[in-house]
Amino acid sequence: MAANEGGDALNIEGKTVGEMLRTAREEKKLTVEQVNRETRISVQTIRSLERDNFGAFPSETYLKGFLRNYADFLGLDGNTLWAMVASRPSGGGGAGGSGPSWEIEAALKEEKLGPPRIVRQLLLPVLFVLVVLFVWMWLREKRRADRVDQSHRIEAKSEMGAAG
Repeated sequence: MAANEGGDALNIEGKTVGEMLRTAREEKKLTVEQVNRETRISVQTIRSLERDNFGAFPSETYLKGFLRNYADFLGLDGNTLWAMVASRPSGGGGAGGSGPSWEIEAALKEEKLGPPRIVRQLLLPVLFVLVVLFVWMWLREKRRADRVDQSHRIEAKSEMGAAG
């Protein structure tokens, strides 16, 4: 198998991560389709893992999750296999090299987490309008109550003046 050309880390027995996964699956007499039914990992994803085609994954996060799930299903240590994949030399091309999306992902700087976009663009302006509307209605009601109160006072004074 030419998977080693991609710079994949080898275990002590000289097997790549993909070869270890395939061997474990075959020892359990499972087909790729059976693994698919049991794990809900797509046949294409299983084959990519077994072929050390890690560049087929959109990001390391996807690779890490699928690798750990598949390894755990087969009774292998997913963390150890992930450590082997993560320690491989990057940019080696071939089947095991980093995909272009990984290079972009690695180049991105960590950005501070802020409120989600919908909060900034929709909910905050709506909330602001509601607060302004509430204040306006409260002030209007207060003025009306003050006028009613003032008219009651004027009526009370006129009644007291008429009675006295």
